[in-house]
Amino acid sequence: MPFLLALVAGSAHAENSGYRLGQGLWLGKLNLSGYLTVEGEAARGEDAKLVVDDLSLFVQGRFNRWLNPFVEAEAASLPILVEDHDIFEGTKSDIVLERFYNDIVIDDDWSLRIGKGLTPIGEWNAIHAGPLVETTSRPLTSFRGFSEFYSGVALLYQAPAERLPDLTFYWQPGGELDSNPEAVPGRLFHDISGVNLSWRWGLENTIGFSVQRARITRTRETQLLVGANLHLIRGPFEIMSEFVRLRLHHPRPIHLRRHETGLYVQGEWHVNDAWSLIGRYEFYQDRDVLRAARNAVIGIAWRPRPPIVWKIEYLDRWGGLIDLRTGVRGSFNLLF
Repeated sequence: MPFLLALVAGSAHAENSGYRLGQGLWLGKLNLSGYLTVEGEAARGEDAKLVVDDLSLFVQGRFNRWLNPFVEAEAASLPILVEDHDIFEGTKSDIVLERFYNDIVIDDDWSLRIGKGLTPIGEWNAIHAGPLVETTSRPLTSFRGFSEFYSGVALLYQAPAERLPDLTFYWQPGGELDSNPEAVPGRLFHDISGVNLSWRWGLENTIGFSVQRARITRTRETQLLVGANLHLIRGPFEIMSEFVRLRLHHPRPIHLRRHETGLYVQGEWHVNDAWSLIGRYEFYQDRDVLRAARNAVIGIAWRPRPPIVWKIEYLDRWGGLIDLRTGVRGSFNLLF
């Protein structure tokens, strides 16, 4: 991950003409780029499958202080081969506008974002693209309990010194501009507001804290989330962790409990510039599932070049059944 995030950070500022793998095509102040994730999965109790999990295209412009648009269009779950189905059949595909917003630069430290963006809860949700994360499977803690997106306005502060935190405050009045087709059933969110504080030092070391309040669509139910995240690098070793705790107010009778809790810890050993070993453990107590879910992942990632990564992993799940199933997963990921 250090190599790729450095590459992405560089691409955000290098307005050079022409194309570079991992940085896209620069046409003056306009950049065209994207990423591809092809995923294979053989999970217990499910059909084995090979799918284009994500094909995302980015259009980004940096014109002046008033006009700095960003658009991400995504095609997801495009079937290639699915057990007991014809070729190119067997999964439901979706095409969505994942993000679309404009940044207004207030000064060197402050900016105003208007449109649809990712909520800054933890780190995984902000960098969830396949080439930017080290496992094919995604921790439940990083998405299940909250809204992954907001449609409204965000005020962003980028601290000029490491001793100060970066700040993001976001507000969504009403519903999402383009609903997430992968949202957990019964968890479409309205009237979202939240704040994130992140202290960063070095290239990737981060400690963050998040708060989010949201209302469940067409109900009186609201939820309050508090969360924390940690990302530390020491030599060839890397540790990443996220925690969320939610409390429901005016809960619907369908819930088994008024709270939800998630925690994962992921460790990584960069054996060399190309090979990495990854291990992860997660605990998740869902509001609607009687038993807490636990899962563990062990995997290998091979990055022959910073924009390209191959992954294979084994996930073991026990306890409550929530989304993830025991099995083998692998993927090819390309940032272009």
